[in-house]
Amino acid sequence: MPGLPEGFTSTLRQRIPWWSHPRRRAVVLAALLVAQWALVAGASTPGLAVAMYGLVPIVLAGYWFELRGALLLATAATLVFLTDKLLVSHPDLAGSTLWLATLNRALVFFSVGVLVTLLLRRERALTLRVRIQEEELAELDALRAALTPADVPERPHLTIATSFTPAEGLVAGDFFLVVDGPDASTTVVVGDVVGHGLDAARCAAFVRAALATFARFTADPVQLLQLANTALSEHRSAESRFVTVVCLNIAPPPGRTVRWAAAGHEVPWELDSASPLPGGRVGAPLGIGTPLTIGAGTYALAEGTGLLAFTDGLVEGRSARRDPSRPVELFGEERAQQLVRDHRGAEPAALLDALVSAVTAFTGGAPADDLCLVAVRATPALATSG
Repeated sequence: MPGLPEGFTSTLRQRIPWWSHPRRRAVVLAALLVAQWALVAGASTPGLAVAMYGLVPIVLAGYWFELRGALLLATAATLVFLTDKLLVSHPDLAGSTLWLATLNRALVFFSVGVLVTLLLRRERALTLRVRIQEEELAELDALRAALTPADVPERPHLTIATSFTPAEGLVAGDFFLVVDGPDASTTVVVGDVVGHGLDAARCAAFVRAALATFARFTADPVQLLQLANTALSEHRSAESRFVTVVCLNIAPPPGRTVRWAAAGHEVPWELDSASPLPGGRVGAPLGIGTPLTIGAGTYALAEGTGLLAFTDGLVEGRSARRDPSRPVELFGEERAQQLVRDHRGAEPAALLDALVSAVTAFTGGAPADDLCLVAVRATPALATSG
C-alpha cells in the first residue's frame, strides 16, 4: 500500500483474513466443487448423502456472494452430479431414474441456497438495526449530557440549581442553559422541543448551541429568541420542529434587573410566592416562522428573592403507565405552586429536590414527559468581592 508505513501495512495484512478477497473466495468455492466431484465419483453408491456435500460450497457462496452466488453454486453442484453420472454409467442411475435423482438434488441445492440467503439477509438486517440503535443511543446519551449538564457555571451574585428528570420511554427535547451574558449579566434559558426521539434531541442541541452563542453578545431576551428563531428557520429539516423557550437575563448587583421573554413557554415563577413574573407577552414557539413577535417583561430581583423556570413536565406531570380506561390526572399548577410556597426561603437545590420527589411520587416513577427545572436565588451583593 503506497504512502503507508511498512509496519502498518504488515499489521493490516495480519488482521484481514486472506479469504476476504472475492477472487480468493471464488477459488475456495471452486476447490470445494472439485472435492465434491471427487467424493461423488469415488463413492461406491450414488447416495443422496454423498451428493449433499455440495451444500457446503452453496452455503459459503450464499454467505459470501448473496443469492446470486448461492444459485450459481447450486447450479454448479447439480451439474457436477449429473456430469459424473453421464460420464460414468451406473446401473442404479439410468434413464428417467438419473433425471429424477438430478431433479431431487437440484431441488435440495436450490432450496438450501435460497433459504440460507434469506436467513443471512435477515440476520444482517437485524445486526445492522441493532448497530444503528446502539449508535443512536450513544448519540442520545451524548446529546442529553450536553442539553442538561450536571454542572453549571458559578455566578458571584446568584445561587443556581438545575434538575433534569427524564421521562419513561423515548427521549424528549428538554434543555436548559446558564451562560455568561454581556456586562457581567447572566442568561438563563429553559426550552422544550415538541416531539420525542433522536430528531427532537438533535433539534434541542442545535437551538441550545445557537442560544449559547448569541447570549454572549446580547442581554435582550427578545432579540436572543429572535436570533435563535431565525437560525432554526434556516436550519429546519423536512420534519417540522417547534421549540418553546423562556429566556431570562439577570443583571449584576446593584440593579439585578431581570428581563425575560417567552416563546410559547410557561412564564417563570417567583421563587417563594410561585407567582408568574409580571409583564411580558408570550409569543409563538420558535420554528413557526419569522418575524417572531414577543413582549419582554422586567422584574426587580431583590436580595434573597429568586426565580423558577421549568418545562411543562412540572404542571403537566402524569404517569407513563396509567390505566387507559381512567381519565388523565395531571400534577397540576396549583399543587406545584403550593409546594413552592411551602418551601419559601429554601435553597434552590432543596426546592428542586422537593419538586422532583413530589412529581415522581405522583406519577409512580418516571413521568410521561421530561421534567426540567432551573431555580435562581439572589445572594448578598458582598459575595461579588472575591
